[in-house]
Amino acid sequence: MENNYSKNIENLTKKLVNISSICGKPNGEKKIAKYIYDYFKSQEYFKKHPNQLMTYDCGDNRYSTLAYIKGKTEETIILMGHIDTVDVLDYGKAKKEAFNPEKLTKALKDNFNLDEDILEDIKSEDYLFGRGALDMKSGVAAYMEIMKYFASKSDKLNGNLVFICECDEEGDSKGIIKSLEILKELKEKEGFKYLAAINGDYDTVEGNKRYIYLGTVGKLLPSFLVVGKESHVGNPFRAFDPNLLIALINKNMAYNQDLTDKENNITSMPPISLKQSDNKDLYTVQTPASAFSYFNYLIYNSSPKEILNKCLKIGKESFKEMIEIINNNYSKYCKENSIKYKKLPYKVNVYSYDSWQELLNKNPNYQKEIKAYSKKLLKDNPHMDMREYSYKVLLKSYDYYEEKQAVLIVFYSSMFYSNIKTDDKRVLKAVNEAIKKVQKETEYKLETKPFYPYISDMSFLSTPFKKAEIDYLLSNTPYPLNYPYKAIKDIDVPVINIGTYGKAGHSFSERVQKSYTFKQMPRLVEETINAFFEKKQ
Repeated sequence: MENNYSKNIENLTKKLVNISSICGKPNGEKKIAKYIYDYFKSQEYFKKHPNQLMTYDCGDNRYSTLAYIKGKTEETIILMGHIDTVDVLDYGKAKKEAFNPEKLTKALKDNFNLDEDILEDIKSEDYLFGRGALDMKSGVAAYMEIMKYFASKSDKLNGNLVFICECDEEGDSKGIIKSLEILKELKEKEGFKYLAAINGDYDTVEGNKRYIYLGTVGKLLPSFLVVGKESHVGNPFRAFDPNLLIALINKNMAYNQDLTDKENNITSMPPISLKQSDNKDLYTVQTPASAFSYFNYLIYNSSPKEILNKCLKIGKESFKEMIEIINNNYSKYCKENSIKYKKLPYKVNVYSYDSWQELLNKNPNYQKEIKAYSKKLLKDNPHMDMREYSYKVLLKSYDYYEEKQAVLIVFYSSMFYSNIKTDDKRVLKAVNEAIKKVQKETEYKLETKPFYPYISDMSFLSTPFKKAEIDYLLSNTPYPLNYPYKAIKDIDVPVINIGTYGKAGHSFSERVQKSYTFKQMPRLVEETINAFFEKKQ
């Protein structure tokens, strides 16, 4: 590529970082999508082919941008990268400088007691700081320049490139879900035959190696609702404390390596709690009536049904453990106060969401009334978080539970991110050829790994699961989830991540390594494309 390629990416990264595009704040995601649209619109190729460039609303006035280059054949590679970022609250007093790499390092020094590692990276001048610099505006900038490069040689390009710059990746992935519709339209309109999708998301694995990921980890959000029994705090043994059961579930779920997925010699990260809360908003001397928690659960091979069964088992074991704790301590209390001990009348009472529904459906009014409640809830709160929605609907459903015993309900409360294992021979050949060529240009050892370790929009380009397995997941999700199974299967391509490298993603010290990300990473993408199309441009 041209000698100024690296500098172009660096300058473009700074311009993208300058645009605040925090996920969920429409003006920013719209503004950056428009900037990228205008960037391509000014190029000679897209002046000649304006219909091959578009920006589109993905809901709530939040936009994505798509550009494509046509070559000689129907074979097509999808390039992708997200344009939204997480918030900047972690920057504290340096929030105003979070989107200004030129001023940020000084602001960090002035407002934080920085670790030596951060200070060394500032001094090296090989790292660019800023919200989104690593995750993943530098990746988007690199892919924009890659598109520009191949557009200038489109008459020699032995295939097509489609580049999606999607919003809402840090949220509920509305950008890529909407983009699936566009990809299908292009498939029908242009006759595209999709070979693979290459994503440019970030990596932070330390050491002297840089990785290309052949696939991606999947994610589920198993959730737990406990409805207990209230009591005045003066008589705790009359209560069934939902906080204690949720705490025991957390103890048995979080960091539990026995719950992980394995693939050859690697293991997924264990589950970790993302929320643990009861239903009390104000202080009272009454114990809480209910509590709620959910967990980030990464998967390599397991199905939603297998994971829910594991969570149900944890729930039953935790419920049993709690009953033993209460009774053991009540026995001690009775003995110490000369009271005749009688075992407390609690029993393990655990349901999956679908079995809970089956139980409540015995009430002839349940379905009609709960649907009316759910519909009104969404109408009154159209932007309600789906986890909060699930919590409220389940609490309402308890009104129809005739036994009124303490109960634990296990369910899913988020969009499903599918695990994908890429073993396509053509993908492997292209990646290996690219590594062989670029290895000579870098001091880092270039290697492949089977699963990208973080959640990304790659999960919507394919799925190994059959419709029945997805239907099971949906039947255990209270929120009316619009999982785009058919749209995913219409595209259904292997996925690769060739992305940015840096440190501290989603942290105030987020920074991207310039030497690798602006020079060697794009070369890997370029050579992978060349290898796919079997003709060097």
